[in-house]
Amino acid sequence: MGTSAHSRSIRVAPGQLDTSVVTTRLLVPTPDQPNWSPFQRVAESLANRARQLPTHAHEREEVLTYVTEGLASYQLESLAAEALPRGSGRLLISPGRVSHRISPTEGGAIRWFNLVVALPASVSGGPRLQRMDPQSPAVEEDTVLVRPIVGPRAPMASSAGLECQELRFQNEGTTFRKIGADRRAVFAAMSGRGSVGPHAIEAGEVAFVEGMPGVAVQGDAGFWGILATALG
Repeated sequence: MGTSAHSRSIRVAPGQLDTSVVTTRLLVPTPDQPNWSPFQRVAESLANRARQLPTHAHEREEVLTYVTEGLASYQLESLAAEALPRGSGRLLISPGRVSHRISPTEGGAIRWFNLVVALPASVSGGPRLQRMDPQSPAVEEDTVLVRPIVGPRAPMASSAGLECQELRFQNEGTTFRKIGADRRAVFAAMSGRGSVGPHAIEAGEVAFVEGMPGVAVQGDAGFWGILATALG
């Protein structure tokens, strides 16, 4: 992964609906945005007992799972399954091949945000799993509730330079978020309407930001989204 500054840009694009396995709004990769290195995948998924995501493997990747609705079950390899209530997260660091699964508990449905970034070549060793519980606090910044998920002040730390936070607008407002001229960012709009920089954005869309020290995020009351940044 490089560390040179990018040309400044912000672009908003729609997600792509994929119902082949579970209902997923895919944000990266899509025909409109086939590549946004180091992000390998950014998506929001829905599953229920009738339609579940099967066990699948990752290798040389870092995988974030963050539950936004429902009660999920998370299982790494053959270890015992763990309950993931709304607001829980798992960060899987997989230098080697490892499998995991997220599924609904009996009778329920779940919604979760999932993100995959490439691991640097320097990261080695066995798989490592970090946890975030639903009691992890949010802090109010610029009248916006900011909940760190990965990175500074967060309960989970990345080996790939990933930083991630959830933004919730209780009232109409604006917050300035740090990015970094040597980093790329994605902002996934999960509900409501707002803007990233000068560009309007609404639920189901994603903003791609690069080459900028920071960006203003504005939202109406009820707007919320997830911002993730990494060295690009």
